[in-house]
Amino acid sequence: MIAQIPVGTEPRACAITPNKKLLFVANYTTGTVAVVDTSARRVVDTVAVGPNPAAIAVTNDGDKDDADETVFVTRFLAEPIPGGPGEGFDTGKRGIVWSFPSASPRTVSTLTLSPIANSGFTADRTAFCPAVAPAPPASDVFCPDVAITDPNSNVIKADPQGAYPNQLGSILIRGGRVYVPNIGAAPEPPIKFNVNVQALVHVVDATARQEAASLHVNLNEQIKAETQPAAADATKTLTRVFGNDVVAIDATRSGSAFFIVSRGGNYVMRAALDANQKLTLNALNVIRFRTGNIPNGIVVSADGRRAYVNNEVNLSVSVLNLETNDVITRDLASAEPPAPGTFAHAVLLGKLAFFTALGVPDNGIFGTPVRDVVPLEHRGKASDNGWSDCASCHPDGLADGVTWIFATGPRQTIPLDAFFAKDNPGDQRISNYSAVMGSITDFNNNARGVQGGTGFAGTPPNPNIHPHGLTQGASDSLDAMTLWVQTVRTPLVPAVNFRLAGFIFSGREVFAAQCATCHGGAKWSKSQVVYRDNPAFTKDPAAGGVPTDPGVNVGIVGAGPQIASYTLGTNTIRFLEPLGTFNPANKLEIRATGAAPLGALGFNVPSLLGIGQSAPYFHDGSAQTLDAVFAAHDLGGGKIATVLTSTQQLDLQMFLNSIDARTEPFPSATDAFLDAVDVN
Repeated sequence: MIAQIPVGTEPRACAITPNKKLLFVANYTTGTVAVVDTSARRVVDTVAVGPNPAAIAVTNDGDKDDADETVFVTRFLAEPIPGGPGEGFDTGKRGIVWSFPSASPRTVSTLTLSPIANSGFTADRTAFCPAVAPAPPASDVFCPDVAITDPNSNVIKADPQGAYPNQLGSILIRGGRVYVPNIGAAPEPPIKFNVNVQALVHVVDATARQEAASLHVNLNEQIKAETQPAAADATKTLTRVFGNDVVAIDATRSGSAFFIVSRGGNYVMRAALDANQKLTLNALNVIRFRTGNIPNGIVVSADGRRAYVNNEVNLSVSVLNLETNDVITRDLASAEPPAPGTFAHAVLLGKLAFFTALGVPDNGIFGTPVRDVVPLEHRGKASDNGWSDCASCHPDGLADGVTWIFATGPRQTIPLDAFFAKDNPGDQRISNYSAVMGSITDFNNNARGVQGGTGFAGTPPNPNIHPHGLTQGASDSLDAMTLWVQTVRTPLVPAVNFRLAGFIFSGREVFAAQCATCHGGAKWSKSQVVYRDNPAFTKDPAAGGVPTDPGVNVGIVGAGPQIASYTLGTNTIRFLEPLGTFNPANKLEIRATGAAPLGALGFNVPSLLGIGQSAPYFHDGSAQTLDAVFAAHDLGGGKIATVLTSTQQLDLQMFLNSIDARTEPFPSATDAFLDAVDVN
């Protein structure tokens, strides 16, 4: 008999006590852990932990008493370190793991996971040091030593880079220790493939319930010791494919062997403990098991002879022989993939292109079964040696909570669930906080310029891919990726408590009066490509590109690639809005070229879809809470916190936290503009 047990909203992980009496379920958007009595098949307690609980594990002390175990739960995204350097710095955030006794679940303790000060990689900071930079930077905060005048000094040319633990989506307990693989974030400039994301594993002492900082490792630091394969052999071997998104871990019961999943690399790596009890890959002879497309979970059999890996895109399981280090079956079907030529097949191919750190063919993919697409054969397209992929910063197409220091300035990652309106894929937002891009296709240049790959649009790449360039038709793989982004789902928020419904309704009225013109519309943002597109400009506007159709696009007003407003006839819609949040003197507002940081014209209005789950806020991540947003955000005559009464602010916050894809939106200023110009 199958029973349905309501546990909470967006359950993401579960773990059971050794004798299977209690089941613990992490509810991602509720911020709770449900405790289920497995005999009664009902929730007997609900534990409030904190934002976005993601992975969960329970100890096993071997005494057959489920009442004396400890439950560990990860917070998916990192939090700022109190008193630390803050957003935009490699050591500005820390990971969070909660723990509580199985018999007393409401006794929750919080332990922290520190950033790694030296990830084993260095960056050239010459451009950020005034005494040696070719063009004086807007800020010297990222210069290791402003007193150095020697441009060849290793202090600035080979500055050790750190990384903080982020995206804590898996957890394992072995031998009195808790292992937490994660996608380490290193947001300091320059944003480059070998320093911006790392394959970290953080370790906790399970008994003391505190981090074992000396045991933290960056697996990429070990992988770099491998010999680079010859170009002719690179697409036949996984040698020196970096860890990219380490999203799952398991081990033999004795803890003699660990197995860590590289999602974007399509492999599982084998590790052990060295003499110092640190995880080691035996870097000169790394053992990798090649899996199906986009592995996202692993379980090792009780006897330690086999491992089974779930392949998300291939809808299959890879079966691994751990005794001989061989793959028995790469794709044991767990379900039937969509047939080639169907819409569902095209979406799945787009997901593969988005999640792979290796590559897919540029064209000719829509007639190919998804399991027949072999990313290794296209190694080097998504990134250099499998370093990263789109999902490295956009988990599930959403956001990693990181403020990256790009050439345009600090940029908090934007969730992609509102890139397109779900009821009309033709309703597409302008991208980036400075409105410098116009489509998913534009981001092919990120694969090339940031991730070190060759991209998905030919070699040499299609010349019409540039800011506000080709939207569709550059390649099959980019079109498929665009299609998948159109399907990205906003997490559901918990059901509204009937006692709060009146406050939320009042907050909705405040929103309608004060916020809807900018944050209305099907995407909860007025940002929209309403001008002639595909491409909108003849070439990169920063390189002299002009509107492709002067009769229509002559109304575009901006600066370089920024699109500030658009006029058609006597009607104008503004896209860049000054919010009172831009301060060019801010230490993070840095551009390596020495040019003024982007922000003086305002910022492209972000979507409020799922806003309760997408902190921090603003382009620089400077607001960690909605209270901080209200204190800084201009609202016609003052800041939100001064224009609205305290009651209005509380009601508005409650409404904002309730917004998900089920919430009825409001007309926006762009809707009014389109009605006025009668564009069909």
